[in-house]
Amino acid sequence: MSAPSAPKAPEPTEIIESEDTTVACDGGGALGHPRVYLTLVEGRVMCPYCSRLFVLKGARAA
Repeated sequence: MSAPSAPKAPEPTEIIESEDTTVACDGGGALGHPRVYLTLVEGRVMCPYCSRLFVLKGARAA
């Protein structure tokens, strides 16, 4: 019997470049989500609500 595999990370809905290591996301538009402040770790972070991916401008792709 094999161990269950870990769930895969969701695909980003949008990729946004940032010059700052702290970003705010509200989902955009009238049907967004509560504003959350996220810190880019290792040059990237994904919003837990809408799956927008924020990447540090000039950071190398992983």
